[in-house]
Amino acid sequence: MNIYPWHLKSWAEVFSNKVKMPHAYIFYGAQTPEINKFADEVIKATLCSIPTKEQFACGECQDCLWCEISHPDLNRVVNTSEGKNLKTDILKVADVREAKEFLQTTSHQTNGKKIVTIYGADRLNHSASNAILKIVEEPPADCLVIFTVNNLNDLLPTIISRCRLISLAKPSIDDAIEFLKQTDNIDLIDNLSLYNNLPLELINDKEMLTIINVVLGELKKGNKINLMEVNSMWLNNGLGWIINIFQKWAYELLLCKLSDEHNYFPNDTEVVSKLALSADLSKLLTYQKSLNTIKSYAHTAANKEINLNSVMIEYKNIFTH
Repeated sequence: MNIYPWHLKSWAEVFSNKVKMPHAYIFYGAQTPEINKFADEVIKATLCSIPTKEQFACGECQDCLWCEISHPDLNRVVNTSEGKNLKTDILKVADVREAKEFLQTTSHQTNGKKIVTIYGADRLNHSASNAILKIVEEPPADCLVIFTVNNLNDLLPTIISRCRLISLAKPSIDDAIEFLKQTDNIDLIDNLSLYNNLPLELINDKEMLTIINVVLGELKKGNKINLMEVNSMWLNNGLGWIINIFQKWAYELLLCKLSDEHNYFPNDTEVVSKLALSADLSKLLTYQKSLNTIKSYAHTAANKEINLNSVMIEYKNIFTH
């Protein structure tokens, strides 16, 4: 099985009737890598000559081997722009024109499907969206179009109305813990709350946990924080990454101050409560706005060190004692 356990229900929904599959799917959810992996496995299983009883790809037939390189019945819409930022690059009409022509050709497989997959369909511009709409409105015989997207609102309603929607759920806390155990990452369980119970993100970030603990160690000092301890190593994963840590800590302080509740840092409730008590509410709210602003341009060529130092100075001034 090559999908995550928390996606088994969605998998069963896709393959509930393989003979009468719809001509278009939209796979959507919050975690882009998970959505794309799910789409890839659906593609492999659909093209596989001898799928398993659970409709997974066998991984050994010629079609499965082709999927690893370039299957003649598969067209992946690829961004043709010069940019490399998949979150900001736009898929243009030229990027999808080839897909339309591809679907008009005969399938390599007898009675097989021609598959077009569009990852990050929220990056389609208006013209490209209309080009894709024409495909899903009048689909060629035996075709399958797959979209992946985080937010359905980023797609044209007319595209959505012509596709089967498959929501990819986040793992439950039990799913997350079990996954960490099965992947020999049981030592990471205490950090799940910080990663919203998303084990894949936590595993991907585990090399940074030492730096995270150093950063948190400073934040726990409140107005006694030593600005000389601010280290450029904190920026090893980028400005946006460290700002995300600050945002979660600031949210924890605000949540505790307003409701005496805790979320991201269940093992630090005592120190959070103490800091929340001494925090000026107005300054804490202003600090959160500052973090949001920096996060909005963190991917640009902004001076990371200056922004980091500014954030730490503002944080220190939140506390009255």
